Amino acid sequence: MKTLSPFFNKNTMAIKHNLSLEIPHIVNPKILRIVDTSIYADTLPTDCHRLDIYTPGAQVPIYYTTLDDGFIKNLSAIDLFYQNPQDGSINTIADGVYKIRYSVSPNDLVYVEYYHLRTTLLMQKYNAELCKVKLETNLPSKETLQKLNDLRLIKSYIDAAIAKTEYCHAPQQGADMFNYAATLLEKYMTGCCIICK
Repeated sequence: MKTLSPFFNKNTMAIKHNLSLEIPHIVNPKILRIVDTSIYADTLPTDCHRLDIYTPGAQVPIYYTTLDDGFIKNLSAIDLFYQNPQDGSINTIADGVYKIRYSVSPNDLVYVEYYHLRTTLLMQKYNAELCKVKLETNLPSKETLQKLNDLRLIKSYIDAAIAKTEYCHAPQQGADMFNYAATLLEKYMTGCCIICK
């Protein structure tokens, strides 16, 4: 009788962990949430969990190793070393591109890596401007329609920046689009028309 390797099932398919993270876009400016959505193989150990987080512009990651399968990490500015733990209140976390890598043993072979574009602070400004638009249950005035068109364009750039970063794996292009969206929003907030004809 043939004995199968513990790494293969009867169909000779490799038994392996299917690592996966969810990094949701949340409205709380003081939290970065990372959720382990991995499917772990029952017959393989899950040793040496490691979560590496590269904050925007960082060359060296912040990392966590005391993790359990299915972990949920709600990280603050203190956890990300943006702030001294002795400070009284928790600061907001910067927008920008975060590179997040999660691995288990052997960590150089079993890992997933993501780019996450945090847009929480920019979206707060955007939503505040959207709240100022006076909409009623009839067709808007020409001026209101212009504001809506401007805001729609800005939101499209934000959405495109997220897509470039997280789905196209082009973080620099995503960062450039994000910065352009922020510039357009600043211009809009001064009362300038963005796409006036």
